[in-house]
Amino acid sequence: MAIHQLGPEWTAERKWKATGRARGRYIGDLEQAIYAKWGEEGLRVIAEVYRNAAERTFLDGLRSFGIEGNDATAYAKFFVVANSILGYDMELAEATPKRAMVRIHTCHLFPKPAEVGGHLCRLANFAFERRAVELLNPKLRVSPGKLQSEGDPYCEIVVEEVDG
Repeated sequence: MAIHQLGPEWTAERKWKATGRARGRYIGDLEQAIYAKWGEEGLRVIAEVYRNAAERTFLDGLRSFGIEGNDATAYAKFFVVANSILGYDMELAEATPKRAMVRIHTCHLFPKPAEVGGHLCRLANFAFERRAVELLNPKLRVSPGKLQSEGDPYCEIVVEEVDG
C-alpha cells in the first residue's frame, strides 16, 4: 500500500496551524455537545476548565514571553503572543496602559457563526480571559467585543482600567 507523502509546501508551521484548527473545531463541537446535554451546568464546567488553565499558565506565560507590567497593554500582549504561537492570526489593535484591544482574525473553535457559539464564548470560553485579568490587576476589566461565532469578521478582547 502506498502512503501519501506531504510535499515541501507542508512546512512545520503549516502543519502546526492545521493541527490547531482541527483540534479547535473538535473542542468547539465538544463544547456544543456539553451545552446541549447539560445546559448552563455544562457551561460552568467548561468555564472552570478555562479558569484553571489561566491559573496554571497566565502569569508564567507573561514571564516566559518577557512581558513586564500589569496594565492593559501587558495583558493584551500576552494574548497576541500566546495565541500567535497556537496558530491564530492576531492583531494588537489598540494598546495604552488603561485600554487595549486584541483582534483575533481566526477562530479555531467556531470559524463560522454557530447557533450557541456566542453564548459559549461569552460565558464559558472567556473565563480564561476573566481569570487572567483578576490575576494581573484587579483594576482592569476584560470583555469580549465582536465574536466570529456571532457573525462578526473577527473576535475582540477588550481590556480597560476601571475606576475604584
